[in-house]
Amino acid sequence: MSGKILIVDELATNRIVLKVKLSATPYDVLQAASAQEALDIAKREQPDLILTSSQISGLTLDAFIAALRRLTGATATPILVLQAHDCRDERHAALRAGADDILTTPVAEPLLLARLRNLLRQHHTDHELAAQASGGRIDPGFADQRSDFMTAGRIAVIGQTRAEAIQLRDRITAHSAHAYTALTLDARTAPALTDIYMIRISMAHAEDGLRLLADLKAAQRTRGCPVVAILDPDARPLAVTLLDIGADDVIAGPIDHIELALRLDTHLRRKQRNEGLRARLLSGLQAAIVDPLTGAYNRRYALPFLDRQISESRTNDTQTAVMLADLDFFKRVNDRHGHAAGDAVLCAITQHLRSQLRDGDALARIGGEEFLLILPDTPRRRALQIAERLCRSVRESPIHLPGSRTALTVTISIGVTIGRHRPGLPAPTVEGLLNEADRALYLAKAQGRNQASLCARSAA
Repeated sequence: MSGKILIVDELATNRIVLKVKLSATPYDVLQAASAQEALDIAKREQPDLILTSSQISGLTLDAFIAALRRLTGATATPILVLQAHDCRDERHAALRAGADDILTTPVAEPLLLARLRNLLRQHHTDHELAAQASGGRIDPGFADQRSDFMTAGRIAVIGQTRAEAIQLRDRITAHSAHAYTALTLDARTAPALTDIYMIRISMAHAEDGLRLLADLKAAQRTRGCPVVAILDPDARPLAVTLLDIGADDVIAGPIDHIELALRLDTHLRRKQRNEGLRARLLSGLQAAIVDPLTGAYNRRYALPFLDRQISESRTNDTQTAVMLADLDFFKRVNDRHGHAAGDAVLCAITQHLRSQLRDGDALARIGGEEFLLILPDTPRRRALQIAERLCRSVRESPIHLPGSRTALTVTISIGVTIGRHRPGLPAPTVEGLLNEADRALYLAKAQGRNQASLCARSAA
């Protein structure tokens, strides 16, 4: 994992020491001696992480962090603070301003590097998700990660005993408005809507804690949930391992419950933001493959789906039915009743056709009033029976127009062909099957509409 790290410290010797510690890593190191210099570099270089001393010339620590968060290129950049002297008020102020973590020096080099790897991994994951949700570019919405908006979360507090979990839950509740549930390490399940898992780990129960962390990060339902590990004094040597195997935060030593509440808020904001990005990404994917009027798939989805079915039919030695369905005299509906009525008819037909198909079948709208149906593992005789049933079902199901007492009787014509691999003959193709289904549809229209017709080659 590579990236740029900006070191901010007014003392040149401190910057040099940190740069040496990072020399064996793949990171490119930038340096700044003052708040203003750091802001200029952050704006110009857009580093992947900012490692700053708590003593910066030019601004107070919280003011400096807040200024970084106002930069377009640094709104979501991880900020790790190295505090010269332990000061609770300073730590709280830094976390409120937007710092991701604050460690009191001296910090063991393995722990420092593990926390850097951890923060960079989270940042790159978030960055990639934001790029995907934004169509390959990071837009201003990526800044929403540091928004003050946050809904109340659901947090599972997991202790070695239930009494320990309840005690921690009660203490943190005094400083937080989230909903907390107390569980034990041996609990097999947690509430289905848990947002964050907070695990108390001692050396005596280290194996259970590590296994639980690994399980949470592997399970589909929980892998996107932040996990905060709270270590008993004897378990501090586990911090590096926990960070490297997926813990989102590790707290060692006496618990400052205000600080813990602030850290939980940071993780919850990030999770909620990423959930919004995933929803946007899913919406974009659906928009790319779904017809916005009817909710059926579109041509962009249907043709690759058909191509995959052709390949699978060869592997499984099965047949794939391909149908083109077209509404009869659809122009008359628009001319007599208006385009709104025409849209209502298309939606009703889509719902009706979909209700007649199996889960593995595909229905796509590929033209104004033309639909493509793909039915895997469906032989010729069965395909024709299904097509005739669809024609009959549509004909016998009048469509009630919205805002009107009028019920329209519409009919469809269907052309059917079969994709099948035959020894010694060319393999079926998407274009070839569509052409065959189109010829069969033309025949159904020519013979009077309101019927299904099988392609002559398929009948052979």
